[in-house]
Amino acid sequence: MGFFSTLLDFKAPYTAGEAWVYDHLIAPGVSSFHGPFLAAQLDAVPEGGSLLEVGCGGGQLLIELAERRPDLKLVGLDLSEGQIIRARQRTARFGGRVRCVVGSAQDLPFDDTHFDGVISVASLKHWPDPALGLSECARVLRPGCRLFVVEADRSCRPEDAQAFVESWKIPSLLTPASRVFFRMIVADRAPALDELESWSEALPLEGVVVRRVEGAPAIALEGSRRLHR
Repeated sequence: MGFFSTLLDFKAPYTAGEAWVYDHLIAPGVSSFHGPFLAAQLDAVPEGGSLLEVGCGGGQLLIELAERRPDLKLVGLDLSEGQIIRARQRTARFGGRVRCVVGSAQDLPFDDTHFDGVISVASLKHWPDPALGLSECARVLRPGCRLFVVEADRSCRPEDAQAFVESWKIPSLLTPASRVFFRMIVADRAPALDELESWSEALPLEGVVVRRVEGAPAIALEGSRRLHR
């Protein structure tokens, strides 16, 4: 499909070029999506536990997780082999404590109740069936453990989209076009708040909160796996 294949098929794995663009120019700004929540999500994972990141991209967040919680075993999963190669290179210094695998959110290659936490940042819009992917994330969670998912907001405020695009590592002359790209291509293919709320109702979670992320063009879902069915 060429360099920007995901403009035509957002569910396809990134090409090598797209992976590079996201990895080096856009990913640094995505921290505004999860930054306000990350400490609380990490605090919820028990000592010596395991955490899965679904849609780990080039491994930037895995590095932050590994540095902030040296006791955790981390697994990053992504559909793009090119991104997993980058993630493995970046996280090699952590040895076997961080593992990166190619796989689909639609069919996570892990047993039921396998992880003490599951997190996904800016990946949901790429899943062919988001409801199924969320169900898979909940399936691999141990009872009482937390799921945290954050994604772009289709109904985001213009000022939040502007601030987010300005955080990308691109020349300022490209900012206006990039803002249009984010709003009309990326955010437009992301879920709306009511959709995320609807999907959350079918999940075996309790204490579910679905909300907009203050100061970012994003929405978030979090909740804990029920102790009993």
